Amino acid sequence: PRQLRFHPAVPRSQPAPALKTAPLGRSLPVGVRVPAIGVDARVIPLGLGWGDTVQVPSLSTPMLASWFDQGATPGQPGAAVLFGHVDSAVTGPAVFYQLGNLRPGDLVYVTRADHRTAVFRVNSVALFSQWDFPSYRVYGYSSRPVLRLITCGGDFDAHTHLYLDRTIAFASYLGHE
Repeated sequence: PRQLRFHPAVPRSQPAPALKTAPLGRSLPVGVRVPAIGVDARVIPLGLGWGDTVQVPSLSTPMLASWFDQGATPGQPGAAVLFGHVDSAVTGPAVFYQLGNLRPGDLVYVTRADHRTAVFRVNSVALFSQWDFPSYRVYGYSSRPVLRLITCGGDFDAHTHLYLDRTIAFASYLGHE
């Protein structure tokens, strides 16, 4: 993977509040906030689509994030995975447009249907070729709650109208509010 270059002008997250550190049970995510990059979005559950590929929100709703509904929910032991578009031809920048600007230590807050908020700290952010996607690192077993945020990145192929890489932020559970 290629490490992303970070822009120092992006404001950094505040320290995490006092949290309860026990993992949570299953409850659907309904929102995600990432203060360091200005994300405050609704989350919808989506599963696998045609060809067993992970579904993402429609390009007509580029400011929505989606949760892979066949994995752990945020705060539950295991890997919870959220997806969002980087941009849209119609609207320009989308929900995860600034994902590559996250830095280790930035905080991610995922609000759940049970009115609890799972809090995660970013460990790393990297760019991976779509042909060398780290499936096990993203979806593999974890005895602790972990979070993955994913969007498109890298070069845009004008012929296929697709990005050639994926930006992935890897985060660890701090606890819940």
